[in-house]
Amino acid sequence: MQSFGFLALICAVLSMAKAELSAEFKEKFMAKMESIGEKCAAETGAPQEDIAKIITKEIPTTHEGKCMLFCGHREFHIQKPDGSVDIESAIASLDFIKAEDEDIYNKLVQVYKVCSQIPVISDPCEYAVELSVCGVHEAEKLGIDRRILE
Repeated sequence: MQSFGFLALICAVLSMAKAELSAEFKEKFMAKMESIGEKCAAETGAPQEDIAKIITKEIPTTHEGKCMLFCGHREFHIQKPDGSVDIESAIASLDFIKAEDEDIYNKLVQVYKVCSQIPVISDPCEYAVELSVCGVHEAEKLGIDRRILE
């Protein structure tokens, strides 16, 4: 399964979720993540080495690998096709989580709002990396450890 950037953050938060999050909910979300990962790998032509890095929550080294992060962000409306942040759509895309657990939703919204303040970089793939690094950093501030997905 491929997970990347903010999407890895969402997975991390979901994995620490209260018992109220059903196994069915988690399974559907992870299936969606896998589908997006496959689509983005095909779209970007990211090499297997970068896909492996993304799976282990490391920053990909090639431009194609970094574009895989951007692709995932586009799929979840975190970034617009031009690469800029789409905070309203990103937050709206979290409604499915809010219905399951409002505390988790609020943590993700907080991270999105902080990271959306990062100045835009002209290369949307490089910007996706910056947003991802911010997401991990801000999540750790909220007590969400990146190792939770391991």
